[in-house]
Amino acid sequence: MYPEALAQLTCPSQPQVGLHLAPGATTNADGIVEHGTLTCATCTTRYPIRNGIADLLGPLALPTTPAQLTNYLPPTAWLYERTWRPQALSLLSGEPFGYSRELPLIARLMEPERPGIYLDVACSNGLYARALAQARGGAPGHVVGIDHALPMVQEGRRFAQQAGLRISFVRASAQALPFAAGSVAGVAMGGSLNEIGDVNKALAEMRRVLAPDGRAVLMNLVQARTKGGRGLQRVLGFGGVAFWPMGMLNQHFADNDLRLAAQWRYGVVVFSLLLPG
Repeated sequence: MYPEALAQLTCPSQPQVGLHLAPGATTNADGIVEHGTLTCATCTTRYPIRNGIADLLGPLALPTTPAQLTNYLPPTAWLYERTWRPQALSLLSGEPFGYSRELPLIARLMEPERPGIYLDVACSNGLYARALAQARGGAPGHVVGIDHALPMVQEGRRFAQQAGLRISFVRASAQALPFAAGSVAGVAMGGSLNEIGDVNKALAEMRRVLAPDGRAVLMNLVQARTKGGRGLQRVLGFGGVAFWPMGMLNQHFADNDLRLAAQWRYGVVVFSLLLPG
């Protein structure tokens, strides 16, 4: 957990109130807070920092669907980017769509050279967080990866450290982002909206934290065009994964005051650039 992120974190239940690092925290040579306690002066809740990750959920926050449960399993977190994720968009779109195509698109749409805080929400292993951190160069600001599954953010931190990237990781809910209103320059999300549970609350939180000139870049999966594809999606739906028609996805954006500025579809894969309405 880097000081740049600590200065911006707020209490999940009272996002207008900042969190403070209690005395006695330990830091490493790079200034990362490895262990410590964050406190809210208003509600007095205490949140631990362990191995560089701030946990704002605690042990009682449990997954609500089978799809979310799998992300709590350490083998899933370890395998995610080492097996499935590099091939995912090529398989889902029906055309070559590797990282060399996906990640520059995300960075180009986000314009991360703008100063400020950038969030990779429901970040899994922090793929988009790393892409944004690399694209930012020396621009003022910081990138934060957020996920509800501790094994995912632990693996994300390992990937970031191996790449030599300055990224903070926080265990928190997409429906209760620990940042003040209007404080974030950009929000990215890669596919997780389909299994996130309360979709409108998550989108409302993105809108709340976005600065007036902020940008949200989302990759989502939509309803398949073929009968066989829709049948498979119905089966996945029993595990808590939702696949909306394009019109319904865009209505979710509009209902939460996120204006669709641009959109591209490749098979069931959709990229959307959203601006505050």
